[in-house]
Amino acid sequence: MLKFYGRKTSINVQKAAWAMGEAGLKWDWIDKDGTVGSIDSQEYRKLNPASQIPTLEDDGLLVRQSNPIVRYISKKYAPTKLWPSKYSAYVEAERWMEWQATDNWKNMVTVFWGLIRTPPEKQNKDVIANSVGELNKDFSFLNEHLAGRCYIAGNTFSMGDIPAGAAAYRFYALPIKRPNFPHLKTWYQLLQERTPFRKLVMVPLA
Repeated sequence: MLKFYGRKTSINVQKAAWAMGEAGLKWDWIDKDGTVGSIDSQEYRKLNPASQIPTLEDDGLLVRQSNPIVRYISKKYAPTKLWPSKYSAYVEAERWMEWQATDNWKNMVTVFWGLIRTPPEKQNKDVIANSVGELNKDFSFLNEHLAGRCYIAGNTFSMGDIPAGAAAYRFYALPIKRPNFPHLKTWYQLLQERTPFRKLVMVPLA
């Protein structure tokens, strides 16, 4: 059986778990209910020297980092469901997976840690406000991209929707002001119809 390491409230863990859920897999989830930094042992460092989550162990093969796990699951276990068959769709899926991991992530993590993980009396309001503005700008680009299409890579759900979808959940769950993004909202509503998304991503922010 697959072994999967990481707490369920981590966005990186959620991305990988969502992909496995879409693929219809079962796995042994280790430290599912853990707390921040709970995987900090010599045993885990042997699996992941950086001591980061998630890590997937598949019959002795170790897959680290969330987006590579999403790609691995898509290619090996759900090639007709998650892996885009057309090059044009594949390019868009990859583009927005990288968008989430780079452009979007740096603003998301600042807002998330600033509002959710930092006590109110220690929050830097100016830094948070600036990052909220940049986060709204990030999602304005995605909103424009989604005009005229149902999903990230076209009219079919794919691996490209998973990282961006996990980020969208946080975007809508955070206590911030957001512009009205009609195309983003329509796509987000489609994601909420998927059981793995509701079960594995839409968990309370912690």
